[in-house]
Amino acid sequence: MYDNVVISPGPGTPFCASDIGVCTDLLKANLQIPILGVCMGMQALAVAFGASIQHAPEPIHGRVSQIQHNSHKLFKNIPSGVGSGFSVVRYHSLAVQEASLPTCLQPIAWTCGRHQALRPVTPQQEDADPTRAHGNCHTADQVLQGIAHTTLPYYGVQFHPESIGTAFGFQLLQNFHDLTVERHGLQLPDQLPKQLPKQLPEKSAGLLIGGPERSALPPSPWEHVGGAASLAVRWQNLEGLLGDVGGTEGLFMHLHGQHCPQDTFWLDSSASDRGRFSYFGGRGGPLWQRISYKLPTPTGSPAPMGGRLPACDQPLESGGTDPSAHPYPPSAGLGSQFKRSRQAGMPQQPHEGSSCSQPPHSRAPSRPPGHHQHASSPCQAERQYGMLTVEDVSGNITQHQLSVWDHLRHQLQVHWLDTHDESAQQLPFDFWGGFVGYLGYELKAECGGDNAHEAATPDAAMFLADRLVAIDHHHKDIYLLALAQPGSDSSENAAQDWLHTTAASIHSLLHPTLPTPLQHRPLSSQSQRSLMGSASSLADSSQTHQHMDTASSGAMSEDNWSHIDQRGSFSSLDSCLPDYTASATAQEPTDWLPAAVAVIPDKQLPLHQRRGQQQQQQRQGSLQESQHGKASAHLPFKLARSKQQYLRDIAACQRALHDGDSYEICLTTALVRPEAVDALPLYRTLRKVNPAPYAAWMSFGADDLQICCSSPERFLKGGRGGMLEARPIKGTAPRSADTEEDRAAAIALAHSEKDQAENLMIVDLLRNDLGRVCQVGSVHVPALMEVESFATVHQLVSTIRGQRQSQVSLIDAIRAAFPGGSMTGAPKVRSMQILDTLEQEARGIYSGSLGFIGFNDTCDLNIVIRTAVVHGGQTRVGAGGAIVVQSDTQCEYDEMRLKAMALLKAVSLSEGEGPLAAAEQVDVGD
Repeated sequence: MYDNVVISPGPGTPFCASDIGVCTDLLKANLQIPILGVCMGMQALAVAFGASIQHAPEPIHGRVSQIQHNSHKLFKNIPSGVGSGFSVVRYHSLAVQEASLPTCLQPIAWTCGRHQALRPVTPQQEDADPTRAHGNCHTADQVLQGIAHTTLPYYGVQFHPESIGTAFGFQLLQNFHDLTVERHGLQLPDQLPKQLPKQLPEKSAGLLIGGPERSALPPSPWEHVGGAASLAVRWQNLEGLLGDVGGTEGLFMHLHGQHCPQDTFWLDSSASDRGRFSYFGGRGGPLWQRISYKLPTPTGSPAPMGGRLPACDQPLESGGTDPSAHPYPPSAGLGSQFKRSRQAGMPQQPHEGSSCSQPPHSRAPSRPPGHHQHASSPCQAERQYGMLTVEDVSGNITQHQLSVWDHLRHQLQVHWLDTHDESAQQLPFDFWGGFVGYLGYELKAECGGDNAHEAATPDAAMFLADRLVAIDHHHKDIYLLALAQPGSDSSENAAQDWLHTTAASIHSLLHPTLPTPLQHRPLSSQSQRSLMGSASSLADSSQTHQHMDTASSGAMSEDNWSHIDQRGSFSSLDSCLPDYTASATAQEPTDWLPAAVAVIPDKQLPLHQRRGQQQQQQRQGSLQESQHGKASAHLPFKLARSKQQYLRDIAACQRALHDGDSYEICLTTALVRPEAVDALPLYRTLRKVNPAPYAAWMSFGADDLQICCSSPERFLKGGRGGMLEARPIKGTAPRSADTEEDRAAAIALAHSEKDQAENLMIVDLLRNDLGRVCQVGSVHVPALMEVESFATVHQLVSTIRGQRQSQVSLIDAIRAAFPGGSMTGAPKVRSMQILDTLEQEARGIYSGSLGFIGFNDTCDLNIVIRTAVVHGGQTRVGAGGAIVVQSDTQCEYDEMRLKAMALLKAVSLSEGEGPLAAAEQVDVGD
């Protein structure tokens, strides 16, 4: 049935039956078909024939080594040795011991020289340590990286040929293909297809981030496969008026914020140099809905770490680095192993070996609420649906026992927006109407993870938005959009009435004291018919957040790194808010600031300038008062787990990394205040303290839930024509008020081996996630580990893109990548299992995703970080960081606190206190 078999990488050891599955039996069956074992697959090959495994001299995860081989056929046309260009990415803590190999297995490849980061070191570093990347191979440096059976067509490599950073990985797989053809007595074609070259360039092949001699596929035609459209968008453009009506914030407050802003959303590109479009809205027209979803109650606590099956209890001989040498031992009773029994019915994602997994497009077809299809596999039989609650614009509430993923998929099939070529070009943004809201982290239970903890907030909440305002920050245009049902007079009339009423309300801001007649702008001719768009690439079709396209012109490079600075004129963190206000009052009135002193504005100034002058003076007065020793009237934030426990958790993660159970674990916690802040003033402060391209405000009135988000990170963009894009952030360094120190910190981050490893591992993970739903050969990495600088931190950011398969729905593509790998670690499922046990509570909205899913088959979703959630009388700020083998416990704790700093500062300033009041009073526990 099969020409060959690849035993892929995975967490754990080949001694554990739940880790290796049937692979050991397959190897012992002596089948006469070629088998290639990768990473743990090579270890399984070694163990199956009697070799032993120990801890490697040093765990190497996401780092690069050069390879020397013996010219075995598996390495045909691949150079060998130091300086040859054959560098590979390694992900392993355990290693096959060469001395233990039986006579039937021969060693064929080894490391040579020292490991290093993917990005080349600076000339200064190389001069200081010339043996770092070059020099002679020494026996002490060699770790076995390849084996082959002497009589059977079995091969193994310890490194990852599929990694973005591995040179000649494609050639190695081509060689395995050729060995397969040779084994079966077939004839190789004289000439291989151009997109699959038989030989790659020898130098820097691993940095061909678009793939060997390949580029991204063009986007598919932007059309709906499921029949006629049911909706059309009617719109009006108020050209160039944004600055005249108080900016985005002033406009939002005028339309939605004058009273209690329940059931409102604001997808806010507050970092407008990187985010071109913003969207906001409230309770809308006849299609409007508020949707919430709760998973079933977890049936039990996560299995304790250390719960290996009896068959997995074979001891590992200690070799090299001693995990017990960490300054903080694991918590009592946790043990050093993190195995979870898959025989207990633990779900897995397809790429981690679940026999129950199906490709997204082969799942059961969507069905309307209330109709269920019988499960057809063991995984489906075990699945329990949560409760979906829908409230319409009239207040009618219905409930369905149905997954939110199935509901969204069905709704996108029912509500399909007509897209017309000419009109699509006149609407430069992608969101014309659809769902706006969040997907909480605990939805991992329906994406391959476990239902381990119950969140206090809904696991998903969204609005069906059929009325919205879109802002084009580049051109200062205000777009009004309303969905209508073609052929329905009442629906068309309601849409037109809303457009005229909203336009009139906005025009009233131009001359608030002069009752002049309103001059209505005529509707665009295209607003009288449904809209259709032509095929357009992701870069050509304007996006919700276009920082990749709009910021690149300002990027600078030095020593092979790129740097984009968000901070602008901010001279330091403590001074950024007054400086920003002073420069922003002309377009963004700041009437949200707490009043502390009486100010009489100059009545000769225009209204918006008088307002800005007054609020700036009020701010200065309130800051002076709070900085002169006035005690805070608010309860302090407290760490959800104490500082000492967090440090112990870091050490426990590192033990798991040393034992091969994960490569990278994104450990998080929360800072919680047992009182609710005034959420809207907090958000209005936050967007100035920490402007971000994926910022957002959301208020779900029925649940008393508000979200104040200043995320810099994109989870997944679905563009016109099916192009998908992820932009993970991994690697953080604090900013400095000193220009030279700040630049030095950015350069150090760009060349940090630890931070590059963090980022590279998540890039490889997301390439895999997108690869599950994208066309073969389309997944590529146009930007790898660029430095982007925000108000408080520098970050390493990468971009991964791919072309979605035509038979895969947008919802299935989102689900395949959820939750974002930058918030789990790698491998995703095993890392989430470790985190379930360590973190001991639900993350809730934090670490999930927030944004829009449009009825025109587009989406843009962020990663929910740098966020405050106000709910149930509490204010909660999540924070954390990636733990890798190079992590220092105190440094990781400090990074977690740094990431919460902007939120705590915004809380203090919104309450009229000094900028550091909340941060200095955090209760870190015992």
